[in-house]
Amino acid sequence: MLSSIFRKCVLILIILFMCAWNQSASAQTEYLRRRNDPYRWMFSLGWNVVDDDGLAFSNLFDYQNSWNYLYYPSTLSIDKYLRKGWSLDGALSYNQYSSTKRINDTTGVHGIFASADLHMKYSFLPRMAYYAQWLDMYFAFGVGMTYRQTMAMPLTPMVNLTLGTNLWFSKSWGLRLQTAGKLGLVSNIWTSNADYLQHTIGVVYRFKPVYRSNFSTKRQYKWTGKKKKSNNRRRG
Repeated sequence: MLSSIFRKCVLILIILFMCAWNQSASAQTEYLRRRNDPYRWMFSLGWNVVDDDGLAFSNLFDYQNSWNYLYYPSTLSIDKYLRKGWSLDGALSYNQYSSTKRINDTTGVHGIFASADLHMKYSFLPRMAYYAQWLDMYFAFGVGMTYRQTMAMPLTPMVNLTLGTNLWFSKSWGLRLQTAGKLGLVSNIWTSNADYLQHTIGVVYRFKPVYRSNFSTKRQYKWTGKKKKSNNRRRG
């Protein structure tokens, strides 16, 4: 039987994925052929929320009793674009469990939380129509390592599934909203309390504008338009 936190994650992921697929289906193929890579590097700084209450589908957004967060930025991510919507994303996060929050269906525990993750990410942005370029929805999968001071085995390897979106306000700046479900790679993988949800909100910045023309009035080569000299000579 799947753990309660993992089932909670699957439900959110399915809903977000259906929304992303519906948007990508309306892309304009002619515009696709004229696009370049949307960016080279992308950086994000923001806040993360850890939901490790051990409950099932109930209280998904019970921020008062289940969400652990800090008031200062606690997540840093770096994204390197590869090709055709795929990129490599790495993230570092820090948090603290509060004794007033529910941790694995108990209260009164507190401690340090830290995670490091590496993901392959696919963005639907290259498939979006011109009028929807502000909405950059994506999904990602990968691995990570989580340290939780409150656990009997504090250091846990994880498998991650992520869905999110970047809302672009300009060619370079945007807002990131993301939800990740993390499954602990432990011996009792389907019934353990090592699984949790992590939500992220932050500011994102990318290098190289999204919109760039493929056409240029400049000559690509210096020899363009010049007559080619022949080395052949007439023999008499």
